Amino acid sequence: MKLLFVGDSWTWGDGIRKPHEKKGEWEEKRFSDIIGRKIGAEVVNKSICGLSNHAITRILLEQDLEQYDYIFIQFTYPARTEFFDVTGIPHNARKKTTLEHFKKNKPTKYEKFKKKLDNEVFTSRWQNILPHFFRWMEAGFILDGREFYEQWYEEIYHDEMGRVDEMLLYNLVKTKLTLLNKKHVITTIFPRSSLPVDINLSKGKYPLDKTNHPTHMGHIMISRDIMKLL
Repeated sequence: MKLLFVGDSWTWGDGIRKPHEKKGEWEEKRFSDIIGRKIGAEVVNKSICGLSNHAITRILLEQDLEQYDYIFIQFTYPARTEFFDVTGIPHNARKKTTLEHFKKNKPTKYEKFKKKLDNEVFTSRWQNILPHFFRWMEAGFILDGREFYEQWYEEIYHDEMGRVDEMLLYNLVKTKLTLLNKKHVITTIFPRSSLPVDINLSKGKYPLDKTNHPTHMGHIMISRDIMKLL
């Protein structure tokens, strides 16, 4: 049996990783791995911190879904988004500079990113935008002296836009998995979501750490609630 998990930092396991722990030591504490052990299944976790619903859906659709027996999707805050950056330089490292400026003033870092890009596929060039943290909106696109995404959230984005996007992506995922006849569980961490998800994790009793991510006990409790749906 093979399980696929796609989500953001909640599913990735942010909050349970300790500095001294090696990769396998903290990953086994995630609810994805706990569920895998309980039912004796192989676990593939494609989650990444800071993903938007667009990114979560995109990553899901990039997978060969036929190989999985169960698929678990965790949606997030609808205000998040992403953009495709052909340079591949993380926007939080670019600090409002162009690629040429980056190359001229930080040649060591430029070569590092360039080498990394030469060995990776285009999907690595998707950049996350998190409106809750201004540093994650520094995409390097300056209009009238201000970041484009600062203006986007102040003057263009509306909660109704986020609600409709959330609904569209949910129905896309739900329809896709239903047509493939794939067993699945869909959750969200957005408190005000109106989606008919299986579990709204933000409304649960799960213990959170100071970064508002589930603790190890929180992951155990989430795994138990998901297991009840299988």
